Amino acid sequence: MSDSLSIAFEGAARTVTGSRHHVRFGARQWLFDCGLFQGHRDDAERINRTFSFAPETLDAVVVSHAHLDHTGNLPTLVARGYRGSIHATPATAELCRFMLADSAFLQEKDVAHVNRRAGGQPPRQPLYTAQDVEQAMTRFVRHEYHQAWDLFESVQVRYYDAGHILGSALTVFEFEQNGRRFRLGMSGDLGRRDRPILMDPEIHPAVDALVLESTYGNRIHPPQAETERRLAELIDRTVRRGGRVIVPAFAVGRTQEIVATIHRLCESKQLCDIPIFVDSPMARQATEVFTRHPELFDDETRRAFENDHGAPLGFARHGTRKQKNGAAKHQCIRHVIKAIVKAGAFHYSDRHVDNQFDEEHGQAQPRRCCAGFLANKQQGTRGCVNHGRQVRPNGVSVDVLGSHRF
Repeated sequence: MSDSLSIAFEGAARTVTGSRHHVRFGARQWLFDCGLFQGHRDDAERINRTFSFAPETLDAVVVSHAHLDHTGNLPTLVARGYRGSIHATPATAELCRFMLADSAFLQEKDVAHVNRRAGGQPPRQPLYTAQDVEQAMTRFVRHEYHQAWDLFESVQVRYYDAGHILGSALTVFEFEQNGRRFRLGMSGDLGRRDRPILMDPEIHPAVDALVLESTYGNRIHPPQAETERRLAELIDRTVRRGGRVIVPAFAVGRTQEIVATIHRLCESKQLCDIPIFVDSPMARQATEVFTRHPELFDDETRRAFENDHGAPLGFARHGTRKQKNGAAKHQCIRHVIKAIVKAGAFHYSDRHVDNQFDEEHGQAQPRRCCAGFLANKQQGTRGCVNHGRQVRPNGVSVDVLGSHRF
């Protein structure tokens, strides 16, 4: 091909957040993902406001999936002058609507908090607002898996199921010029086989070059059956003592997996019939999107969903948690989910989860189940991984009596 193809990795290079890959082919240029860098406030402010290109010069944006570290800076891009389309799968576009809105709300809230304590410093402005999100959502163009579509003349794109979260995609770009073809595969995040709810990741057709994200590329995960056995043991021990289990988890993807897994453990009599309470508006919004896309479920999940009143997403046994007193206070398990913005880490300093722990403290030894990676210096790491003797949710010292690692 006479036109040159190049990729500049402008985010998620030697780190795990803020995916942003700048692709050029001839006179055309586009982004593959435009994620939010999530870290210390000043670093995030600097990185998320800085583009090495003028946004108005871009011709397109192609999105792999809805997680904020891949989409969270789209409203900034639009507010700064980008006028093109944002290409995504239908489920990704639906998830982005409320995830980006929640991101804008949290940023405005954080800026207000900082400005109240500015001490005469110039006031900060949020990275973007709810109005910026609405404007960005008007740019979304939806494409189904396996549907070929023209990004530009001589550039065709197909999405394949990445099995990571609902709507996540492996993307294949096919370039054709002067009778020659070149295929470029770009992954976004790649899911694992044999996970609950979603189909296994697809293997896309052969490509000439592959860009593959590898956050967990050096890790051997245990089999799903072993993970479920350990989860069942933890819950069973806690329930037998009359305790409750608190599970901080990502609102999109991880929450639905855990609810489905507990539901299946109950159905198979590996656990007693226990209620599950999902305490997150965002998690409930995400679950509603799941229910609109059963075509993306694996065969087992789809059969159960269609024949058992919405199972295994837990509709037969899970509810919302609103009351502070009454029946919900005396259930044997509580599944508490917080929409955690920090990619790849559970923040046990998170005020919502700390409040839950305050309420449970002193009642039948509640357990926190850490359903994923724990960042350094967080209370979950100190208590669960480093075997600390105390944690301090909301500044109150709580003894750590033991830990159980998956």
